[in-house]
Amino acid sequence: MRAKPIDQTEENGVLHRLNPVSKLLAITPAMGLLMLATDPYTPLSFVVVGDLVTVVLGRLSPFSYLRVAAPLVVLAASFVLVYPFVVGGPDGAPSRVLVSLGPLAVQESGVRIGAATGLRILALSVLSLLFVLTTETESFLRALVQNLGLPYRIGYSAMAAFRFAPMMRSDVKRVRAAHTVRGTPQTDGLRDRVHRVSRYAIPLFVNAIRRAERTALAMDARAFGAYEERTHYRTHSVTGTDVAFVVLFWTLSAGIVVILWQLNVFGALTILQ
Repeated sequence: MRAKPIDQTEENGVLHRLNPVSKLLAITPAMGLLMLATDPYTPLSFVVVGDLVTVVLGRLSPFSYLRVAAPLVVLAASFVLVYPFVVGGPDGAPSRVLVSLGPLAVQESGVRIGAATGLRILALSVLSLLFVLTTETESFLRALVQNLGLPYRIGYSAMAAFRFAPMMRSDVKRVRAAHTVRGTPQTDGLRDRVHRVSRYAIPLFVNAIRRAERTALAMDARAFGAYEERTHYRTHSVTGTDVAFVVLFWTLSAGIVVILWQLNVFGALTILQ
């Protein structure tokens, strides 16, 4: 499953107009906290907050967002369903059995740890979607170069590599269409698939070499790598909106921790459960 980012030029919401670095900076402390959380209430709170921030500030369709997040919910639910049968108490000690299903026993500690683990994975995924669904890869790489000092040789080389992926898909479609026009059968047998890969490999390889050569010539024509610094057609600066979003998200994260602490449901932080 690949989440499709939304073009920043559409400016659908506040999140699309933010500097990608500010969004990454905003969610990083929360993701670090979630990696250490052992209770189910902390990740559940961040799931709710992350969903609301992404849908509201990103002005995304709730149905489109749910369609992207549905596989992540299934992944998290698998931990909740499996852990109660295989996880015991601390240090492998037996835990109180809640329900017995023949040779299988649902253990209390397994339910607790499974819920915490599943929700933690879901919360990390939700915060990742906040960034992925509202950020272009090229914008992110440009922001890393301009704001975080990533060498532009690395940044723009990675940008060129990312551009090759959709081009390769279109090349495969053209090669397949060319074979169809020439009457090559499109059967689904294993032997036919192996032959199809061998037929596609040579034209795809040749097109990739030609494209890489043209890209290298274009970069040389623009004196790529000749200077330590370069000018930029599109710039990513840190604005007051970026600072406000980071402060707001950090405040929400700290508020969640404080409220859960006051309710005495904030679990201990540890790397291993």
